[in-house]
Amino acid sequence: MSNYAVELTDAAMAAIATQAEYIAVEAQAPLSAESWLAKIWDAVDSLEQSPRRAGKAEEDAYVEYEVRRLVIGTHLLLFTIDDDRQKVWIIGLRHGHRLPRPGDLPVEPDSLDSYTDF
Repeated sequence: MSNYAVELTDAAMAAIATQAEYIAVEAQAPLSAESWLAKIWDAVDSLEQSPRRAGKAEEDAYVEYEVRRLVIGTHLLLFTIDDDRQKVWIIGLRHGHRLPRPGDLPVEPDSLDSYTDF
């Protein structure tokens, strides 16, 4: 079984940082924010192997490429898989109770090469 490289888009990094800041500052729970971030990074790392174990996200119906989701507590980590390049692109994060926002996702997966390495 081969490993995938995992990379994050700027939008995904911003969403993760915003949520962690909300937990730490607004909810006044810095230790919870630290724990939440550890769970996020563990989930990101887990996508190096068997990323297809995660089901398709609701956002999949709105874009031309496959969008999958990994459930982390009450949040969904959104990603797509590039089998040719052996890469998993994390493209977003949203709370599970929020409606999908397909306009926040990249239009085409080919545009992902300019994003952040993890």
